[in-house]
Amino acid sequence: MVIRKGNDYRLVVAVRYDRGLMYVRFVGTHRQYDKIDVATI
Repeated sequence: MVIRKGNDYRLVVAVRYDRGLMYVRFVGTHRQYDKIDVATI
């Protein structure tokens, strides 16, 4: 049995299209996301 429950976490990434790279900057809950400044991480 597979139970799928989405939208529990937030993901912030930085994308370098010129190099084809994606950097994961943050993974956390909605509450943790609310405490960070996305522009500075």
